[in-house]
Amino acid sequence: MSETAAEAGLARRSFARPRALRRSALGLAGAAAGAALFVHAWQDTDASLTSLFHGFHNTVNLLGRAVPPDGSVFTDSIRASILTFDTALLGTAVALVLSLLLVPLAARNITPHRLAYEAARLVIGVTRAIPDFVFALIFLVAVGLGPFSVVLAIAAHSVGVIGKLFAEAVEDMDMGPVDALRAAGASRLQVFLHAVLPGIAATFTGLALYRLDTNVRSVLYLGAIGGGGLGFLLYNSLQLFQYQQATTELAVLLVLLLVVERVSLMIRQRIV
Repeated sequence: MSETAAEAGLARRSFARPRALRRSALGLAGAAAGAALFVHAWQDTDASLTSLFHGFHNTVNLLGRAVPPDGSVFTDSIRASILTFDTALLGTAVALVLSLLLVPLAARNITPHRLAYEAARLVIGVTRAIPDFVFALIFLVAVGLGPFSVVLAIAAHSVGVIGKLFAEAVEDMDMGPVDALRAAGASRLQVFLHAVLPGIAATFTGLALYRLDTNVRSVLYLGAIGGGGLGFLLYNSLQLFQYQQATTELAVLLVLLLVVERVSLMIRQRIV
């Protein structure tokens, strides 16, 4: 009996050895493939430590030309920052309304039908997959230059992002209140308004504020392609080599971002 056990142990070890060798070989192959991928990326992007070192002098020279800030554009920068925030706020608000309309269809646990679920998820997937920059180019052609095109671009892309997060929050919620209202004969709208929304109101608010914070940053670079706002001013200043004006605009931009982030954080802390 002991000889049989010894033979079985020897057989297991003999089988385990090739398996361990295969795992080691696969690990080495994966590491080599990863290294090759990074080498290719380095070469494909023309990355160079020498260029970075030589570019440091140009950076120091640029910083020297950017001070002191030009106060003549301060008032325009304030107005542009307000426009930037208004654009992000309106685009986020439109996306929130559209997302709330999609949630009852896109959440698997409350959707009325499988086809409705798939259609809502398709809308969310498409709008989330297309970058807001592409939406901005489309709406610039459709409605012309100006902040309204950026509002539409922000809203279209944010529908996919917010809608997905909202739907997943609904799918993870406690279904007790929902089942209780359904058993009492409540309609789908009543269930959504009196059970679903109250159950995840804090999550909804937190996600909405986070998206507003993100959209303010998105509006900045979308403004550079004709959407107006602070991003447009900053882009023009850099294009015209007006670095002192750009310093003032960057300072206003920094204050805007810090204020939006701080206020959003304070509101989220109060509701969570």
